[in-house]
Amino acid sequence: MIKNILKIILVLVIAGCSAKISKDDSSAENTKKLTPSQSEKLALSHFVDGTMNEMKGNYAEAILDFQEALQYDSSAGVYFALGKNYFRLNKLALAKKNAEQAVKLDSTNKEYYFLLADIYSYSRNFDKAQKIYEHIIKLDSTDVQAYYNLGRLYQANKPLKALEVYKKLLKLTGPEWNVLLKIAELNERLGKIDETIKTVEELLKINPSDLNLQKILIDAYNKHGDYEKSFKMLDEALRLFPDDLRLIELKANALVYSNKWKEAAAEYKKLINEPGMPFASKVRIAGLFIAQAMKDSAVIPVTKELLQVIDKDSSDWQIKAYLGEIAIQQNDDSSAVEYFRQASQLANWNAEVWTRLGGLLFDQRRYEEAASELQKVAANFPHHFGINLLLGLSLAQTGKHKQALPYLEKAVKLQPDDLNANLAIAFTYNQLKKQEKAIGHLKKVLSVDPGNVQALGTLGLIYDSQKNYAACDSVYQKALEIDSSNTLIQNNYAYSLAERGIKLDEALKLAKSAVSKEPYNSSYLDTIGWIYFKLGDYGKAEKYVKKALEIDENNATILEHLGDIYEKLNNKKKAVEMWKAAYELDSTKTEIKNKIEGNKI
Repeated sequence: MIKNILKIILVLVIAGCSAKISKDDSSAENTKKLTPSQSEKLALSHFVDGTMNEMKGNYAEAILDFQEALQYDSSAGVYFALGKNYFRLNKLALAKKNAEQAVKLDSTNKEYYFLLADIYSYSRNFDKAQKIYEHIIKLDSTDVQAYYNLGRLYQANKPLKALEVYKKLLKLTGPEWNVLLKIAELNERLGKIDETIKTVEELLKINPSDLNLQKILIDAYNKHGDYEKSFKMLDEALRLFPDDLRLIELKANALVYSNKWKEAAAEYKKLINEPGMPFASKVRIAGLFIAQAMKDSAVIPVTKELLQVIDKDSSDWQIKAYLGEIAIQQNDDSSAVEYFRQASQLANWNAEVWTRLGGLLFDQRRYEEAASELQKVAANFPHHFGINLLLGLSLAQTGKHKQALPYLEKAVKLQPDDLNANLAIAFTYNQLKKQEKAIGHLKKVLSVDPGNVQALGTLGLIYDSQKNYAACDSVYQKALEIDSSNTLIQNNYAYSLAERGIKLDEALKLAKSAVSKEPYNSSYLDTIGWIYFKLGDYGKAEKYVKKALEIDENNATILEHLGDIYEKLNNKKKAVEMWKAAYELDSTKTEIKNKIEGNKI
């Protein structure tokens, strides 16, 4: 009955008809005694009162009136009115309950469904809201509002469905501005550049002066590679709006896409020098240029200039890091280190910046500096593989193997299969005389990479120290088969043969090759000198070992060798002098002490 009441409310209001019955008559007991005509009048009276209160914004009072009406008439219209007013008071559970009852009683009324969909949307139950709008469209395939609402709901996580809905809506409405705009946004989001261009061109036919649409279309042209169209639109727009930052950026982007980096940099500088330019945008521009500079060295000077402009007005770690990368590309190691040192101070929390700094210092063989820098933050990044590995390697290179070991153990624990970590810890274990542990890690490396020359070389050293000469020779020979010009392998194998006094001609050939490539390596000079000693050529032995000592004057082994050579040259005074110097440096070498005592002058 109530669905017809709204049609007569206005008449009743104008006529001043109240048709009210006292509250006592509205009790449940009295309701049973009422005739259908009386019930209809009471329902109408309370419904009119509720509608009037609703119009005045008195929603709580309206609800009371509609509840009274419900006692006399439980039709869909009363439930709908209750649902609507509960919704306005944000009582969503009651609103939903009454709206659902209205739909249940009258499944053909779209207004009831719209209310229920609104309640679901407001409750963030978007799936159910979508189903309601889909049902409304089934009831009426021409309902524009239902299509529009459904499209908006789909936009969040079902963009393809949203596009489908908006396209259907266009068939109903024609080229409607808001719908076309939604389609353009969705196409851009989905990367459908062709569709974006088509839609925005349609929109510009409706409103050719819309600058925002022009910007969208220029951006789409850029992405699609239509640079001629892009530049044409940009020239026209910039003539009218020469200071528009977005237009300047779009022009710079078009120049970048056209591979005109120098011209692009000139446009970007205009943006960077603007006080209102967000710093995040400046960093984004810098990132664009640094990425290209890493691929094309011709862009490096322009990129560096752009970065320096940004750096003048800020103190940001990212810009410092970018400048560090440029310095690396230009082989300016000292500047690279300084920029990354500044970046690490500005971004103390950034493990990757510290790793880059440590790696640079390590590559430049500035091991003590690398260790010093990384020790500042190692406790802050206990689970960072790169920091633990680089710190362990740096300490190991300075001979601090006990300090290096915990960091290398952590690195291996973090990445058990990393070859560099296993090689590093094997080297340190060997230096700490934990040779079986070292062998275990080296074999793990070789199981993954059988041709790893570094692993074979370290294994050769360990087998040599264990006097396992068959295994020693085997791994050295395998390493030389893989890399016959490896100077470290040549030197170490030659020295092993010389110490044993075997295959001296082969040892000399290997040592000569190593020295020819690294003539100022003290270890290699000592090795070739020692081979000549073993061959009985003491003059050449003295020549090479003295050269080695000039380079590394505090090496106990070189000093001992020179003493042995002087002994053979019958210069006992010089021999004892060398031995004493060697023993002062390494008192664990008891054989030196015996030589001194056996040659007292």
